[in-house]
Amino acid sequence: MKILIMSLLLLTPLMSLFSQSNEELDRFLNQPTADLASAVWLVYLSSGTLPYEATPEEAMDYLMESDNRSRFAGKSGDTPITYREFALIAMDEHDLPGGLMYRIFRSPRYAAKEMTYRRWMPGKPKGGTELTPWDVTTSLSQILSWKEEQ
Repeated sequence: MKILIMSLLLLTPLMSLFSQSNEELDRFLNQPTADLASAVWLVYLSSGTLPYEATPEEAMDYLMESDNRSRFAGKSGDTPITYREFALIAMDEHDLPGGLMYRIFRSPRYAAKEMTYRRWMPGKPKGGTELTPWDVTTSLSQILSWKEEQ
């Protein structure tokens, strides 16, 4: 019961994002690992980069036109997303502050370290860890809560 209540509290800030795409979200949440297209889609929706009607495929197209395209070249949308990849996209799209090393290098490694340090990602996953849908939604919820407080 505690886990259910905790999950609902963590996901509350994201509910408005999910109302438009329940089927896509259900598909995403039922996967064992988070795929790149859906994770990027949620980051872009939560940051306001893409409209709520956008699809994960449109999010991938947008990613491939961004400054980070070289880091994701050759990856398909159904590839599992790693913590480093997610951290870089989330930090960039939400314009989150980073430490000195992140500001100098703006790399996935330092983005992941910053997200762990600021506790925007549950637990302490290693950089190459494949994320679960729960990791992605919980992290975005924590980022949005932090931004709301600022």
